[in-house]
Amino acid sequence: MIRLSFILVLLSTLLTSCSQFLPRKQPEEALPQRSGWRHAPAWARAALQQDWWKGFENSQLDSLVTIALSRNPDLGVLSKRLERFRAQTRQARATAWPTINLSTGFLPGREQSRATGWSPLDLEPWANDGSVSWELDLFGQIKAGTRAAREAEQAALWDLHAGRLLTATAVAGAHFRILRLNEECTLVASSVSANQKILTFLRARKDAGLLSETLILRQEAEHENLTRSLLDLERLRGLALLQLETLCGGEPLSLPTRHLSACRTPPLPTRTSSAILAQRPDMLAAEARLRSAFELEESKRLSLLPSLTLGGSARSRGPSLLSDFRQWIAKAGPSLDLPIYSPSRMAGIAEGRAATDEAAALYRKRAIIAFKEVESSYLNLGNRHNQLQAARREVASLEKARQNTLSTFENGLVSQIELLESERRSLEGRRQELAIRHALLRDHLTLIRALGGGSQNKDARR
Repeated sequence: MIRLSFILVLLSTLLTSCSQFLPRKQPEEALPQRSGWRHAPAWARAALQQDWWKGFENSQLDSLVTIALSRNPDLGVLSKRLERFRAQTRQARATAWPTINLSTGFLPGREQSRATGWSPLDLEPWANDGSVSWELDLFGQIKAGTRAAREAEQAALWDLHAGRLLTATAVAGAHFRILRLNEECTLVASSVSANQKILTFLRARKDAGLLSETLILRQEAEHENLTRSLLDLERLRGLALLQLETLCGGEPLSLPTRHLSACRTPPLPTRTSSAILAQRPDMLAAEARLRSAFELEESKRLSLLPSLTLGGSARSRGPSLLSDFRQWIAKAGPSLDLPIYSPSRMAGIAEGRAATDEAAALYRKRAIIAFKEVESSYLNLGNRHNQLQAARREVASLEKARQNTLSTFENGLVSQIELLESERRSLEGRRQELAIRHALLRDHLTLIRALGGGSQNKDARR
């Protein structure tokens, strides 16, 4: 009766100490829900597919993305990290199962107690021990820890998907850069060839005594400037190829020979804000980390409650490892753990709550950044389209002016300085148009990354 009263007192004290650590709901962040984006063009209605890169209709890009997704070193690291979190999930799940231990050893010793009349007694040297222990998850502490590990595994899975999306867009960006440099090299090379013809023509006029050497030197300097620009473009193209090979896991690649004009720009995709939250990989990873932190906090809170363990143990001693036992002890039964006052566990709960609140704040921050990236991508794309139309009109006018200047120059009606200026403006206009087309493709890739890429399921969290 006294023991029962003592246990009741202990339980009441325990409940009083745990009253300040009541369960709470998982934090929920209020986020804006948009069916349409402020800067999205009206024609942005296409749906993102899983293999979105095929919308550019470039077979070389399809092959490069396939290689990168299988050999990229960063994706290899994320894949191994996912395996580690899966192992941690299995480890957390295993804590709910019984544990069995067996041990043996050579342990000579002596015993002296009241039972022996305080006379020393030599113990048998060979000791064998066995134990069985099974903690009953009365209040769900082990289950909460298992759920926390499972959500952490989900976060690692979505990190891998986010890495795949980032790798695919990086490969496409490097590929488009090479195609732009190919086309730019062609433009500059044609300008170099045209300047060489002009230089030959001017030298002939100089030999005829119609021009001074100063004008020839100016033309030669302009020719060398274009040659230097061509060499710099080749350097940049080589660096872009190295970047592409690195993304593909160091695989030696041949230099793409196509031009940027061969790439088709697919229709602009669109998604609501709720679809981004449900399908963008980094958002799903942040959401899974929030759930994992909450479950870990719950597991720490439940550690303040009593725990019941069923167990049994046996110990035997004998003169040798294989002989009959001469001494043995066996015991079995339940064991109740009552955490009356544990400052470290209470501090752990406070730390868990702070970690959960931090994960919720990070989730909200990631969502706001995602919405900003989508809006800025749509704004850039709409503006780039207008710039491209203006650049094309500018190039058409400059090319027509260049042709007229060339005709009048051949007839001796304009100076070579005016011809060189016309050539320079035409080249600069075409390079500017090429730069805008490249920026348009880059912005399209940024939008795809901001929208979360493609997803096979309507709800990627399933």
